[in-house]
Amino acid sequence: MSEQIGVILLAIGFVAVAVGFIWLLGRGLAVLLGRRTARQLLMPLALLGGGIVVGAVPFAYQHIYLAIVGLGERERVIAGERAVVLTGWDREGYQLLLDRPDIVILEMGNPDVTDATLGLLLELPLLRELTLNDAAISDAGLATLARLPRLETLRIARTGITEEGLRRFLDAPPPGLKNLDVSGNGIATAILRRWKNAVRDSDGERRYVN
Repeated sequence: MSEQIGVILLAIGFVAVAVGFIWLLGRGLAVLLGRRTARQLLMPLALLGGGIVVGAVPFAYQHIYLAIVGLGERERVIAGERAVVLTGWDREGYQLLLDRPDIVILEMGNPDVTDATLGLLLELPLLRELTLNDAAISDAGLATLARLPRLETLRIARTGITEEGLRRFLDAPPPGLKNLDVSGNGIATAILRRWKNAVRDSDGERRYVN
């Protein structure tokens, strides 16, 4: 189902629900006043229910499609670890991530990925490698990423992060973070060098791209 068709169905459903609700209120009041019979509530109820069904079709379609067809080439299980590539994702939303809590590697470098989208990643406790290049995220998104317990590799090239936001992030990063790509953000190398050199011997070497 195309995005345009989905929007049209949502609009039709919304209008039908609104009209049905107003119609139902009017008929309901008339029934209470004894001017109409209860049977005359059936038509507005049918319109209201039909609007709900039509508006729900785009969401149901995507859920059923993904359940039956899956993500195809975008999803792989390698050595028991699930890897998902959503860069170039042409469908609406990223709620499908909630159905795959075992994702270990995720690539989601799209302009419609925002700070709010990153909240979904908190439901992926095994996430180890994350690519968000060219996403519309800011320093607020970094605060969310800092809460990913197993994150080791993070790529956030050409995003909306700032030096101050990255400095705060690196002051308390995910405990296992080892690889960081912040190229294209105008970050001072000194900030990254400070994080790299703060590593303990037991943590292994840290690497960055700027």
